[in-house]
Amino acid sequence: MRTRVCFAALLLVVSSALVGSPAARAEEKDAVTEMARRRFQEGVKFFDQKRYEEARGAFLQAYALKRHPALLLNLAQSEIRSGHPAEAARHFSAYLREAPNASQLERSEAEKGLREARAKLARIQVSAPAGADVLVDGESVGTAPIAEPIDVTPGTHNIEARLGNKSGSTTVSVLVSRLAAATVSFDSTPPPIPPPAPPPAAAEPPAAPPPPPPDPEATPPPAEPPKEAEPPKPKEEPASTSSEEGRENFISWVGRNELALVGAGVTAVGLGVFIGFGLAAQRADENVASVATAIQDQIELHNIMRTNVCADPVQNGFESACNILSDNVDARDLDRTLSTIGLVTAGVSAAATITAYFVTTSNKSNPRQGSAQIAPIAGPRQVGLAVTGTF
Repeated sequence: MRTRVCFAALLLVVSSALVGSPAARAEEKDAVTEMARRRFQEGVKFFDQKRYEEARGAFLQAYALKRHPALLLNLAQSEIRSGHPAEAARHFSAYLREAPNASQLERSEAEKGLREARAKLARIQVSAPAGADVLVDGESVGTAPIAEPIDVTPGTHNIEARLGNKSGSTTVSVLVSRLAAATVSFDSTPPPIPPPAPPPAAAEPPAAPPPPPPDPEATPPPAEPPKEAEPPKPKEEPASTSSEEGRENFISWVGRNELALVGAGVTAVGLGVFIGFGLAAQRADENVASVATAIQDQIELHNIMRTNVCADPVQNGFESACNILSDNVDARDLDRTLSTIGLVTAGVSAAATITAYFVTTSNKSNPRQGSAQIAPIAGPRQVGLAVTGTF
């Protein structure tokens, strides 16, 4: 209901802007203005019918004909509902910048929509030569320097900067709800390195001299006696999973023991947590390095004397970048902690499973081997279990 009232208010704003003053009434006959008003009304109609993709197209046409800030909120609301979160975030942000006198209801709707869109997106902080036109995946997003990070869909993106006849580009990958930094420069590409010369051919070794002719007077060596055929070896019987004289095979023991299966499962889960959060910590660490590099580039660009602009009090103009850097540091530390917990869990579970194997199985060739006793330990400095016996 609040959204419907918001659209009704916006319709009145645009209508008054188009026909409210004498000058506007004089321009009402203009075909472009009339077409923009019709496209706007069509967009409101489609939105009410929940035909959001068609509403988005109508609002885009209206805004292209008449670039009024009130249209941006309608356009962004249609985009967030039709599956275009990156475009919606860009238009919500533009509305908040270009409509400072909007009502509190309209601004709250725009801020709410912006948060909803960014929950599905990633952000890239771009650093490029001043005055260069910055493009993301071939679409212009502004002129450098760009203060705010750019909203993009998660994945790999091509960042390009153009200034006159100079250009440069780079690629960057970013995850959902994360920030990555991209630096584009106009440095010339170094000349290709020539391939190394092939090594000289090695000299062929001299041919061996021919063997001397046999001496006819020499006594031939005695012939070796024929070797007796060795008796065939007896065929070995395949090893059984449970030897009559040894301990039960570990694999078969795990297959029949429910406690062992639980231990193996916990070990596998612990290893998965260790690997997954370890990779996440590595990516977060790369984001920390990228953001720190972007902040350092801005410090050098603006000749700021402070080396740590994020220390209290935070340097004016660096609040957003410092908050993003802090968030990535916290994410990295949390991922490292969870990865360590996963590794410790896997190690403890594996050790417990192996201990249980030796405790619960016996060596039949030595009946006394394999017995064990478990007793609690309680003292002023230690609490635990003691396992005693032979294995």
